Amino acid sequence: MRKLNGLWKYMPVTAVLRTVAAGAMAGVPLLNGFLSKEMFFTEAVGGHDNALMSVLLPVGAVVAGTFSVAYSVRFIHDVFFNGEPVGLPKTPHEPPRFMRLPVEVLVLLCVLVGLFPALVIGPLLAVGAQAALFGGPYAPLPAYKLAIWHGFNCRCDELGGDCRRRAAVLRAAAARQPAPAGAAARLDPQRRARGLRVLHHDKLNAARGVTDALENGSLQRYLFLLVAVAVLAGLVPHLGGGSGAAAAPAAGTPLTFSVLVVWLIGVAAAVGTTLAYRRRLLALLLLGAVGLAVSLAFVYLSAPDLALTQLLVEMVTIILMMLALYWLPAESPRERGRTRLARDLLLSLGAGAGVAALSYSLLTSGFDSISPYFLRTAVAEGGGANVVNVILVDYRGYDTMARSPCSHRRRGDLRAAAGFVPARRPRPPSAEPRSQFLPLVARLLLPMAVLVSLYLFLRGHNAPGGGFIAGLVLALALILQYVANGRAWVEQRLRTDFRVWIGAGLLIAGAAGAAAGCSARRS
Repeated sequence: MRKLNGLWKYMPVTAVLRTVAAGAMAGVPLLNGFLSKEMFFTEAVGGHDNALMSVLLPVGAVVAGTFSVAYSVRFIHDVFFNGEPVGLPKTPHEPPRFMRLPVEVLVLLCVLVGLFPALVIGPLLAVGAQAALFGGPYAPLPAYKLAIWHGFNCRCDELGGDCRRRAAVLRAAAARQPAPAGAAARLDPQRRARGLRVLHHDKLNAARGVTDALENGSLQRYLFLLVAVAVLAGLVPHLGGGSGAAAAPAAGTPLTFSVLVVWLIGVAAAVGTTLAYRRRLLALLLLGAVGLAVSLAFVYLSAPDLALTQLLVEMVTIILMMLALYWLPAESPRERGRTRLARDLLLSLGAGAGVAALSYSLLTSGFDSISPYFLRTAVAEGGGANVVNVILVDYRGYDTMARSPCSHRRRGDLRAAAGFVPARRPRPPSAEPRSQFLPLVARLLLPMAVLVSLYLFLRGHNAPGGGFIAGLVLALALILQYVANGRAWVEQRLRTDFRVWIGAGLLIAGAAGAAAGCSARRS
C-alpha cells in the first residue's frame, strides 16, 4: 500500500468492486457484513456465566469492529487514492474479464445477501444450523429473523426516550438562560474542522508509534507475539472461575506397545527438530518423521483417508522445503542471548501444554456429535460408502469447490519451485557428479504412479482414495521427474501446459456440481 497509490484513475471498475467489498468487511449497512457484525455484537453483549468474559467479550468486539473499519478505510484510501503510484515498473490497468469475474460474483453476493438475507442465505443457514444443533436436517430451529431492519424494540424505545429526555432538559436550560458569549465562535465550522484534523493527526501518530514499536522486520518477533496472544486467549476463560462444568469422561482407545513406540518416535523427532534447527536438512528430515508418526496414528485410529492425505501432503511439503533449502545456507546462524532462548522455550512449552490440555479435554469429554448422521446417510443420500469423500463432495460441495482454486494455486507454487519458473538469482552449478540412480528410479516410478493414481481416483467414493489423493500421487511423480532429470529433459518429452489441466479440472468440477443440483431439483 506504500506504492500502490491513486489506482482509481487507472482501475475504476476494480476500485468500485473493492470499495464495496471493503464496506462489507467494515459492516456497512445493506451489505452482508452488516448482518454478521450485528450477530457478532449481539452474542458478545449477551449474558455470560463468566464475569470476566462478560466484560472482555463486548470490549473485544468493539475493538475488533473498530479495527475492521480502520483497515478497510485505510486500504481504500491508500490504494485507490492518496496521490499517484510510485516506483511501479508498469502502468496499472484493469485485469482481464475472466480474472475479474470471480470478484464481481462475490461482490454481487455481498449486495444480495445484505438486501435480501432471508431469500439468498436463509435456506443454507437453516441447513447448517440444523446440522450443527441437531445433527441433521428438517429439525425445527429456534426462532430467529434475517432482515435488514428488525423494527423498534425495547432498547430502541429506551434509547429514544433517553434522547427525548436529554433534549427536553437542554430546551429547558436554554429557555431559562441565554447562550454564553463566544458560543458562536466555539461552533465556528473552520475551527471545528481544524480541531478534527488535529485529532486525526494525533490518532495517526499514535497508531504509527504502536506500529513502529511492534514492526521491526523480525519474523521471530511476529511469531512470538502471535503465539503469546494465542496462549493468553486460551488462558482467559480459566481466570474467572474455570471453563465450565466437567462432563463425564468418555471411553478412550486402549494404548498398545506398538502405538507407544510410534508415539515416542514422533516425540523424539519433534524434540530433535528443535535441537537441530541450525542444521536445516537434518531438521527437515526429522520433521518428516513427525509427519510419518501422525500418519501412523491416523491408521491406528481407523482413518485411512486421513492417513493417506497426511502422508502425501507430508511428502509434498518435504520436497517443497528441500527445494527452498537449495537457495539457503546449509546452516542457520546461532541464536544470540540466552534470555531470548529461555523466553522462547517457556512460550513453546506453554503453547504445547495448552494444546495438549485442550486436545485431552476434547477427547475425554462427552459431547453430542453430528458424525452419526453422516454415517447413517452417506450411502442413502450421498451414494458412497467412503463417508469422508461423501462429506467433501456432497455435504460440503460448495466449500470443496471454493477450495479447489486454492489447491491449484498451491500446486502452481510447487510447480514454480520445482524449476518451471527460472530463478532470478541462479545458483552456480555444483562440481559434484549428479546421481544416476535417482533419474532411473524416477522414470520407472512414473507409469506406476499413473496407475496408482487412477486406481485411487476410481475407488475413492466407496473406499480410501479420491481425487485429491490421486492428484497428489500424480503430482509427486511429475515433480520427481523435474527434480531428478531437470527442466529441459522433462519439457522435451512432456509438451503440455498444466494450467490448461487446472482450468479443465475446475470446469469439470463446476459442471458436475451444476448437473447434480439440477437433477436434484427436478427429482
